[in-house]
Amino acid sequence: MDYLFRFERTRPFQKEMMDDITAALASRRDILINAPTGVGKTDAAISAALTYAMNNDLDVFFLTPKISQHRIAVESLSAIRSKFNLGINFVDMVGKRNMCVNEKTNAIENEAFYAACENLVKKGNCPFFSRAKLAADTRELNDVLNTGHNSLFEFSFDNGLCAYEVAAKLAKDARVVVAGYPHILNPYTKSTFLKKIAHSMERSIVIWDEAHNILEAANSYFSNAISNYTIERASAELKSIGSPMDLDYLSFALKNIAERRLGSKTEAFIYANDMPEEITSGIEKLNADMERAGLEFVEQSKAKRSSLVRLAKFLEEWNVESDSIARIMTRRNGRLRLTLSCLYPERSVPVFGDAYANIFMSATLVPLEMHAHLLGVGDAVLRSYGSPFPQANRRVFVDSSVTTKYEHRSLLEYKKIAANLMSIKAKIPGNLAVFFPSFEVLDSVHRYMADVSIFRQRRDMKNVAVERLITDFQKSNDSIMFAVMGGSLSEGIDYQNNSIKGIVIVGIPLTKPDLELSAKISYINKRFSGKGSEYMYTIPAVIRAVQAAGRAIRSESDRAVIVLMDMRYGWRMYSSLVRSSLPVEETKGYMFSIEEFWKSKKALA
Repeated sequence: MDYLFRFERTRPFQKEMMDDITAALASRRDILINAPTGVGKTDAAISAALTYAMNNDLDVFFLTPKISQHRIAVESLSAIRSKFNLGINFVDMVGKRNMCVNEKTNAIENEAFYAACENLVKKGNCPFFSRAKLAADTRELNDVLNTGHNSLFEFSFDNGLCAYEVAAKLAKDARVVVAGYPHILNPYTKSTFLKKIAHSMERSIVIWDEAHNILEAANSYFSNAISNYTIERASAELKSIGSPMDLDYLSFALKNIAERRLGSKTEAFIYANDMPEEITSGIEKLNADMERAGLEFVEQSKAKRSSLVRLAKFLEEWNVESDSIARIMTRRNGRLRLTLSCLYPERSVPVFGDAYANIFMSATLVPLEMHAHLLGVGDAVLRSYGSPFPQANRRVFVDSSVTTKYEHRSLLEYKKIAANLMSIKAKIPGNLAVFFPSFEVLDSVHRYMADVSIFRQRRDMKNVAVERLITDFQKSNDSIMFAVMGGSLSEGIDYQNNSIKGIVIVGIPLTKPDLELSAKISYINKRFSGKGSEYMYTIPAVIRAVQAAGRAIRSESDRAVIVLMDMRYGWRMYSSLVRSSLPVEETKGYMFSIEEFWKSKKALA
């Protein structure tokens, strides 16, 4: 079959992947794809889906969990359009806040932004929205705007138009829509979004990029938290605008619940009926009043956020009846916190059944059967592909001499880990990246890395600081980077030009046991035949480790060594999962093997 493929030749496994996708689409079945970095999943999926869509009068959604992951999809579509001289349109859409050209409104954060935007539009007070609605046909702009959402934003800003409205107009005539997960995965926004762009799920193929993130992303749409500090700030906002509304009864309710449920404990499950009836029975009016007051506060004070709006959104979810929601109260440093935790996104999962077909893909979609189970697509085609890169360019070892297992953590163990890291670095001719299960372990090991300059990830680093760290580390050629697994430095980042010659995975990034994890395991046990611990605890940890380990080899010419530093990587429950993604070779004498690996590199040179 001839595919709309932008390159002259396919990479290993790429043609096979396109054929598998096409076969699945022809039988209108979903397909789950596990393929390592370098196969070219994005190009293969877009080419196969677009070819099939054009032959069958369908549309395509390409959805990602992060804005940064839109770029390669846009580049692929632009190149296909140019190479084949196609008259297809596509549009790159991001969240409304990231497309807002109103400088006063786009500074507002979180829930308050969407409430403020909706309020302005309803009152007819957003000139950018009004001009965009009245603007002439925008189809002639496709050649300019098909380079991505940044160009669309710049055009809209220069012309005083709402970029989101312009994008929505373009999307009506688009064969492909590149967007974020929330546009389709979040049931609160899906129907409105689809209606706005005049597309239907039934006539759309949906590509889910980095699909191992789907459930976590969906859970976040139904999870929320407040504290007594949230109520205190909301009360201060009311006072600042001269509102007579009093929230003292909410503070009292929180304290009363804590006395009954917490006692001397630091966390406890609570229940919907723990909230006084005088609050829950009038919750709709209370929420409306708080949201109006919150918007008034933002408008008057030019604040970026509102605790009143946050509190309203939290209480809006309180009365939802579902055994997939856990209500948990915690006490930390005298602060009471009330959390609504979504254990499983049962309100999002039905969207997969609405589509013509879904293509789920990731470099760590393992085990495929588990993901098909959790996503509710048991009849899906399951496909896994090998790495296109030379196996000789990557060596993977296990260091069983240490562990970060909680009961074994000690100063002596941290010193041993630091000493092993220094020994590894001495044998590697270039940068070494070390990924830890937590900042606690990272900081503890860092203390014993004497006389070594380390690029170190810190808690709550801003995006600008993270980007600077990445840039500076890549420019170096003999440095060490310390970072945590599951963070911004271990997933979705391409370290260019083989700037990492070695990666050490210290420990296993298991989620810290608490009531929320216990509730998730219990829920999944009931829903998925006793798979709770495996699905919610063991496998996600290994996936985070494998994601971090994949940062080094990004092209067929890259060479690197990977060391899994924890005795538990030799245990069957972890070893089998790791070996399904990484070619682990040996557990003893790996220091000598690292040295020989790089000597062979020099010999080849």
